[in-house]
Amino acid sequence: MRTKRALLFLAVFMAGVLALAACSSSPNSPNSGGGKAGNGSTLVVATPDTGWTWAFDNGFGGLEPSMNVVGATLVRNPYQATGKNGILAQNVSAYEPYLAKSWTVSKDGKAITFHLSNAVSEQGNPLTSDDVIWSWQRRFNTPTSISPSIQAPQITSTTQFHKVDDKTFTVTLAQPGYLSTFFGLIANVTAYIYDAKYLKAHATPSDPYAVKFSTTHPNYGFGPYRVTNYQPGVSATLTANSNFVLGAPKIKTIIYKIVPDEGTRVNLLQSGAADVALDLAPSDLANLQNGSGTAILSAPNPNSYMEMPLLTNKAPFNNALVRQAMEYAIPYDQIIKNVFHGLAFRKSPGFLRSDAPGYDGSGFTDFTYDPAKAKALLAKAGVSAPVSYTLTVSAAEPDMQEAAVQIQTYAKAAGFNITIKQVPASAFGQGRTAHSFQAFLLLDYSITLTPSYELNVYTAKNPDGSPAGNNLAAWVDPSFYAAKAKADALANPYTAAAGQLWNAAERIFINQAPIAFIAQIQPTTAFRTNVKGITWRSDQWIDWSQASLGATES
Repeated sequence: MRTKRALLFLAVFMAGVLALAACSSSPNSPNSGGGKAGNGSTLVVATPDTGWTWAFDNGFGGLEPSMNVVGATLVRNPYQATGKNGILAQNVSAYEPYLAKSWTVSKDGKAITFHLSNAVSEQGNPLTSDDVIWSWQRRFNTPTSISPSIQAPQITSTTQFHKVDDKTFTVTLAQPGYLSTFFGLIANVTAYIYDAKYLKAHATPSDPYAVKFSTTHPNYGFGPYRVTNYQPGVSATLTANSNFVLGAPKIKTIIYKIVPDEGTRVNLLQSGAADVALDLAPSDLANLQNGSGTAILSAPNPNSYMEMPLLTNKAPFNNALVRQAMEYAIPYDQIIKNVFHGLAFRKSPGFLRSDAPGYDGSGFTDFTYDPAKAKALLAKAGVSAPVSYTLTVSAAEPDMQEAAVQIQTYAKAAGFNITIKQVPASAFGQGRTAHSFQAFLLLDYSITLTPSYELNVYTAKNPDGSPAGNNLAAWVDPSFYAAKAKADALANPYTAAAGQLWNAAERIFINQAPIAFIAQIQPTTAFRTNVKGITWRSDQWIDWSQASLGATES
């Protein structure tokens, strides 16, 4: 057995270093020590998100407040100072103890034994192996949960977990090639540990895992904060958890205010009435980058992608040639210039990050805006132009709305007649997992940066072979799964040989064109410059337990 009491190093590439644009420091009396929004210990966040579900067991929504309340995991990627105005970056090539104080890995790389810390939940209940195993049982036995498809093939059954005693349990993997992605998964949003004792007390025959109960009672985890005031659709107040295993956070109170109007969120930030504004339009981000007392983040290789899933379970995109034609109808360069104002760049056609060791990007079709090619493919498919369909966007994402207009305008010359439909954020999340749209636009990310996970996250299938909820285009292809399985069988996923196998699987996906990857996007969040210790994680959410409030810079 190889003991890993501090860090488990795996052959995973380094996370990109984040940089914060800021001016020279100077005190600003109204905003000093937390600004008008706070007093040095209170942080105010303006967000458009109304669909808070607190965990992936019940869909999407509210995942940033969730990871600060529910979101304690067995291990985590350590934070590292970047030397850029107090910004912290995750090191995705390493793992450190969180709720697990230590672990060992068997010589064959298949069995991991975890030893739990003395963590206490937000309800005051001590962490046990039963909490860990029950958490996975809830994830795997709740119909609305997307975790089973995301965690496969690393975790496919709760029988892989075995209790040794109250503080010790083991997890068995089918093959050593799953080890790196397994650790990546348990460090992120799909693997929060729940207070089983508390939730079991509120379970009912119709709600056996208290999922419905926990959507309005979010204090069922081991995270750094607890919710002390929650008004669904209006606001949530988070208070530092005195029981937090890693110590009390410096920021004692976080107030999330739901502000649907994007312009109002900008005004709140500029005036100092909010410390953070989420989901801002790129044009506003560009202005805030050079504003007085405000700043944005900039990542050299941002883990955020603009995507356009083309649903393969209905016309017109049940035809691969029509999907390919649509990829040639997208004005990639115009979107980057006109919508994102330089805060984006062209994404390679597929899933995998090109800076990963062993990466092989050969043989890909590089889709560009080419109306003539699009029309030729429609003719080859035997489809008469114009091809009409509805493109759905979330009302909470102004940049996606702007991009949809660009696509609608330019696609006319390529033989497509597009109707744009805006829906509320909650309806957008539901339609995404229900595969009810014809096509839609979104910003998304890969919470775990390993090739196996990146290839699985948008292509996963259920045990019965149907597309899983996060299979964005409802695309199922046996040849793709077979090619991916060959790469999964390798113990080291980052060799040149592994890169060739990942490439073989990725080429199938790109040629079938179920999802158009349009661009990599910079973070859409802006801050007052008094906010220090900002983190940007691979799951895109900010860990406020690392942050503090100081004097505003200008």
